[in-house]
Amino acid sequence: MPSVSVIVPIFNGSSYMPLFFDSLAAAMPEGAQLILVDDGSTEPVWNVVPEIPRAGSVERLVNDTNLGYSVAVNRGFQAASGEVIVQLNTDLVLQPDCITAMVELIGRERDVGIVGSKLIYPTTDRVQHVGMAYGNLTKHRIFYGLPPDHPLCNRSRQLQIVSGATVAMSRRALEAIGPLDEAYFNRNEDIEHCMRALEHGFRNFLCADSVAYHWRSQSGPARLARVLEGDSLFWTRWGSSCRPDLDRFVDEALDEVTERFPQLEGTPFRILDLTRNADQAIVTERLAARWPYAQRRDYRQMNHGMWSLWLPLVLPHGLAEEPVPFIYLVDGYRELEENALWFETRKRVVADELVVDSNAVAIHTSELRR
Repeated sequence: MPSVSVIVPIFNGSSYMPLFFDSLAAAMPEGAQLILVDDGSTEPVWNVVPEIPRAGSVERLVNDTNLGYSVAVNRGFQAASGEVIVQLNTDLVLQPDCITAMVELIGRERDVGIVGSKLIYPTTDRVQHVGMAYGNLTKHRIFYGLPPDHPLCNRSRQLQIVSGATVAMSRRALEAIGPLDEAYFNRNEDIEHCMRALEHGFRNFLCADSVAYHWRSQSGPARLARVLEGDSLFWTRWGSSCRPDLDRFVDEALDEVTERFPQLEGTPFRILDLTRNADQAIVTERLAARWPYAQRRDYRQMNHGMWSLWLPLVLPHGLAEEPVPFIYLVDGYRELEENALWFETRKRVVADELVVDSNAVAIHTSELRR
């Protein structure tokens, strides 16, 4: 295995860092360099940092004030000596092969730029991240909310962008791409790094064998201090370079679900459009390509802000009894999980229906958790 440097930026987090460091102690490659960067914490964070016996060396760096993720990681880049450089957030619980799987992918593939991990919510055991896709000046976490052992979530794949909660790259890639842009403050610096990797001819990957649980956004109010500014800066710089590719993942999801439920291929569906997002047209185009005679009815929920869509309250009375199979097109498939009565009624009327969402999830209605 090549030499590895692991950079861990720290800002507070004394409540969850013991979980992280316990997992790091098991996942750390033998002899790797560990670089800890305290970015102006207001808590005594060093008190919860244990010894990491597998680390070959440990460096502790301190910023006097909270300067943001980019600044902290860049200090780590300057100190890193490894052939592969890994960045890790502290609100993670790493699985033992999390780091080595990314390192091995870099050695296995050619021209690798940025590598990310499969991230899972520790509260729900559902997928938080297995890569991202662009819509129309939007970003989607593909296959979001599926079980982590779902076939689509077990595939390492090349994509444009991945989340920066866990990142690995070769020294060659880092030297070509350069450091993180410090104009960003805890927002989009990781996505811009991916775009710069593409610009330099590298290929970015999701490594499905690299797995971590991620609490997500646990570093306090500063985490969200400059969200609008970070989004504006990113889209101004990169909007013309972001190639919409959500359609690719929708097709992949439709291939997978029709392979498991082959009877869906010839089903005379009607599409019930319940979306609110800007990329509804991308998904409906892929559905039309697969089921060209499917009619679409517009029930878009533009004034509906709830997490759950209660179908008897948002669809016309009597629709539940129509003997036509539906495709329910929604922003996120889990919006439909609180519809036990509706789907019990539908089971008596039709055998097969489909849910498709704007994160490229496609599932049979029997797979909804209700």
